[in-house]
Amino acid sequence: MSYDVTLHRVIDFGDDEPAEVCVENIGNYTSNVTRMWATAIGRPLADLDGCTAGDCITELRAALISMRTRPDIYEAMNPENGFGDFDGAHRYLINLHDACCIHPTATIRISR
Repeated sequence: MSYDVTLHRVIDFGDDEPAEVCVENIGNYTSNVTRMWATAIGRPLADLDGCTAGDCITELRAALISMRTRPDIYEAMNPENGFGDFDGAHRYLINLHDACCIHPTATIRISR
């Protein structure tokens, strides 16, 4: 199982209903690191689904600082099966944080 995270914005093309359009694809990463993300963010990554990107910047920044300053805590959570690791989980959050900064009015969508 894995996580696919995208950022979406509602755009009115003049049709009957506005369309939700993907403006940033963070990509796919294994769910084997969910405990790392939850520890760093303070809640499960999946809880960000439906949130406005700009509203998550502060907590994502704090998560990145925690991961950067205490890698030993997170490296100890590396999955035993070898699918995913601290470096990949950290890079994924960096990409999400950066995308949220670029598209603060977008909505975070997470599928598992």
